[in-house]
Amino acid sequence: MSEVSGTAITFERKGYGRGLILGLTMAETMLLLVFCLLLAAGALIAKTKKEAAAAQKIAQSLNENARKLNEENKRLLAQLNAMVKPASRRNVPDQEWRELVRAKEAAEAIKKVGLTLEEAVKSAPAAKVLSDNDVDVDQAKAMIEKMKVLRELGYVGTGKTSKDLADALKKARNEASADKPHDWPPIISLSELDGYNFDTGSAELSGGFTTKLRQMSKTIAGIATSYGVDVIEVIGHTDEQAMSGDSSNMDRGLQPVLARKMDIGTLHPADNAGLGLARAISVTGILRDMPELKGFTILPMSGGQLILPGDRLTDGAQAGDVKARRRIEIRVRQRSRETDIGLVPVPKL
Repeated sequence: MSEVSGTAITFERKGYGRGLILGLTMAETMLLLVFCLLLAAGALIAKTKKEAAAAQKIAQSLNENARKLNEENKRLLAQLNAMVKPASRRNVPDQEWRELVRAKEAAEAIKKVGLTLEEAVKSAPAAKVLSDNDVDVDQAKAMIEKMKVLRELGYVGTGKTSKDLADALKKARNEASADKPHDWPPIISLSELDGYNFDTGSAELSGGFTTKLRQMSKTIAGIATSYGVDVIEVIGHTDEQAMSGDSSNMDRGLQPVLARKMDIGTLHPADNAGLGLARAISVTGILRDMPELKGFTILPMSGGQLILPGDRLTDGAQAGDVKARRRIEIRVRQRSRETDIGLVPVPKL
């Protein structure tokens, strides 16, 4: 009997132990949790009350400032009415008050630039004309200096018109141009002596040559723009060494290469004239890709072995390897007047 009783007590103690959490019963744990929640809620409520009190103080301060400003405006308006009413026998509306303030500010600005109100009124039409034509102060000052010169020459305050002035300027320019020698654009020469070289018998560009050409594009564009021209000629020149090729595919291959359907290396010239043209086409292909030269017409040409440096025809005496003669010349010019070229029918044989 005693063994049964001891076993029952032990079982009850184990069951009681299952409800313990950190030494507390479930009820005690719940009470502790509720207490912690109450503490957190109290802290939040206290913080909210503090923020609400601060916001209320700010609102009260703003309301007080607004009230003071409103009272000040009323006081100033009353003073103004007291000054103006005896003369006009009426109160000044708010809109008129604003206009009076703006008028006072405008008068002060006019005085700051050194004008009286009478002078400003007198100059208003001239200022309106300048404003309508977008003429600022600096431009007006420059125009005054030019007007002085025109007045001395009799073109201001006389019966002469703007057309008379334009005709006189045109005549003077033409006379000056007639006395001045023509200013021709410079010729850019890319000689093999300066590192602009091709392999023997080849029209393919090396990496260094291509880089130099791209760097040269801004210079070419600057020259063409300064002279007001739109055509760039690329002329290939060779020396008088004879070519060893037996046949040429230039007639069939030029257009595909120009259209970028075939590489420049596919061209096989049989003489120096063809080699000069192939090299000019190779350079033209690089220049056409440069953004600085967009809008210009770039034409490849060949001088072959005929033209010496300095624009002299060869006499055939220099038949050897002459680096100075192997070059690319770049010239700029105005576009020729276009003419219609009709297709001439080829007679059947």
